[in-house]
Amino acid sequence: MGEVKVATKKGKAVVRGAIVLSISAFLLIAISSKPCASGTTGAVTIDRLKTNEDGGQWVTGGHDWRQSYDSPLKQINKHNAGKLGYAWSRDIEGSTTLEGTPIVVDNVMYASSIAGMVYALNAETGQQLWRFDPGVASFATLYAKSCCGPANRGVAFWKDRVYVAAFDGTLYALNAKTGDVDWKVDTIIDKSRAYTSTGAPYIAGDIVVIGNGGAEFDARGYISAYDVQTGNLAWRFFTVPANPRDGFEHPELKKAAKTWDKDSRWDAGLGGTAWDGMAYDPELDLLYVGTGNGGPWPQIIRSPRGGDNLFLSSILAINPKTGRLKWYYQTTPGDSWDYTATQKMILADLRIRGKLRKVIMQAPKNGFFYVLDRVTGELLSARPYLKKLTWAARVDMTTGRPIVSEQARYWKSPRLIFPNVGGGHNWQPMAFNRETGLVYIPVLEMGQVFALSAEAFSYKKSHVNFHVDLGWPDARGHFDLFCEVSVCPDLEDVIKRQPKTPPRSFLRAMDPVSGKIKWEADTTPNTQDKNRVSRPGGVMSTAADLVFEGYLDGTFDVRNARDGTRLKSIFIGNPIVAAPMTYMVRGVQYVAFLAGDRSDGAKSRIVALRLGGNVVPPPTQSQSAAVAESGASARVGQVTDPTLVNAGRQLFEQNCALCHVGGNAPILIPMQAAAQRQFFDIVLGGIRANKGMGDFSAILSRDDALAIRTYLIKAGREKDH
Repeated sequence: MGEVKVATKKGKAVVRGAIVLSISAFLLIAISSKPCASGTTGAVTIDRLKTNEDGGQWVTGGHDWRQSYDSPLKQINKHNAGKLGYAWSRDIEGSTTLEGTPIVVDNVMYASSIAGMVYALNAETGQQLWRFDPGVASFATLYAKSCCGPANRGVAFWKDRVYVAAFDGTLYALNAKTGDVDWKVDTIIDKSRAYTSTGAPYIAGDIVVIGNGGAEFDARGYISAYDVQTGNLAWRFFTVPANPRDGFEHPELKKAAKTWDKDSRWDAGLGGTAWDGMAYDPELDLLYVGTGNGGPWPQIIRSPRGGDNLFLSSILAINPKTGRLKWYYQTTPGDSWDYTATQKMILADLRIRGKLRKVIMQAPKNGFFYVLDRVTGELLSARPYLKKLTWAARVDMTTGRPIVSEQARYWKSPRLIFPNVGGGHNWQPMAFNRETGLVYIPVLEMGQVFALSAEAFSYKKSHVNFHVDLGWPDARGHFDLFCEVSVCPDLEDVIKRQPKTPPRSFLRAMDPVSGKIKWEADTTPNTQDKNRVSRPGGVMSTAADLVFEGYLDGTFDVRNARDGTRLKSIFIGNPIVAAPMTYMVRGVQYVAFLAGDRSDGAKSRIVALRLGGNVVPPPTQSQSAAVAESGASARVGQVTDPTLVNAGRQLFEQNCALCHVGGNAPILIPMQAAAQRQFFDIVLGGIRANKGMGDFSAILSRDDALAIRTYLIKAGREKDH
């Protein structure tokens, strides 16, 4: 066994194993590494990114500065993809919400798991070099302040440091060789609100940038930029204004405030959080930031007199040296549907109408694929990547604005709207292949019943405040609407004359210039779990005309990037939602990805594949989890009180449905008997915090938890019959 260092958030290390073998492992890495463009091993610099000589490495979340999720490697190709098999795996701590793509810098892999935990591994063997824990066990009470669990979408590497944002909003700069903390900074400006950080940091010149989440609760969006060397705050950009009577933190907010009602719900935060996609162009020296939805969701509550509500659901181009805005484009003005523009953005050079344009491309939640000039922000095209899209008819190319349909106005009466709140495309990365000229988008075609909540809006500090009743379709298209029984609409009346509702997932290959879908692969069977269809995993492509994607059912597919033909399907056994990546060590190409745990106790892991590899072994079982779930065959608990059931239904919708119906968390209808027995310890005691289910005792009382449990048991019995 080699040396393993476990770094803590205080920067200290615990050493286990034999130091001699550890030195050998580091020497092996040094010998097999390719020097970077700057001439020093183990450093990522502007020169290294610009020269793009690291095709065999994967130095940013999206491979290179263009964030294309595309690699020039060709050793694995359409002729030999059938020989792809197991190379190595490494068990890691985490949950089903493993959403990051590892990076590889000079043959060392850096990967993040739950809440900001980081692993450094020998990329050839999977041997752990060090592990960093930001204090995940202490985050349990924060999980109730996140719409979708303590996910982490990756790390950034610059010079000789690894940067990661922990779930509690602390940004860490780690020594890349040891995992020790070089510096850390708390990025959260108001601890009384529901702020968390789940996105990857982005490097833009001499700064590292991070945003936050919480728009479904009461967060006011902003991004913070810190000096990469010292951690000192360089600037902060707020994405929505606060009450104009209190002044503006920077000049852009004065302009933004004019697009809000002067009597907006300033107390509720307003949303606009930048929780995921960013990109940086080192040639133009511009930082691109995607912003999120409004909070509360219905504009009629948030900003009663309307307005565009800048800078919600927008792409911002910011000068990273000054923090000043150069241009912006708003994809969903006056957002009322949770249609974020935080999805990954790809930088490319495309020939459009005979002219080579520097563009930025994004497929945000709202169903349209946008191509913008990344120098000026000019809209070049906006075509649907969805076939079911009813909230807007089209995007007007003269004004750049969507033509919102009457069907979208659920504040007038309940409506079935496509896409749902999760969007046609969410955080799962898409890829742009420069060889085929196609963009590969993991798509979910799903509608949702939206209804304005019947009760008067009352702002709840640090609680869910989106104020919409939602109807979620199961795999057959039957809706479960969370609302007060006495005011629930007639669903048959709501959905008549609308598109058919069974959800389906696809991998779609789209020409970004013409907007035409060249091919699609139906991935619905791979994304169906019990009575729900979820979205497919993130995507990666290569210059060998291949596209790679994993799924919730534990399979991993390799397809011909030109026509979608499946060349290889490998059963991994763990759910896969993150995008894979590829790299080369000593002449061997590997494909690697994060694979989450399962409800049966199977551990999360990082899996690497190579040509000539073996059958992938099943994931390691957690003995304690297996014992806890064993013998649980009979349903437990009594359901007798309809008032309690209805209360539980509403509490479940407010606090649980976004993860356990609309996210990647386990489905609770029907609920396993072991979970029924342990329900109060899970919900109020945080005993499954290491799996992403935190302690809700600060939000829910024991009576609340009893009501939710009662509702779930009853709903499960009805589902069985």
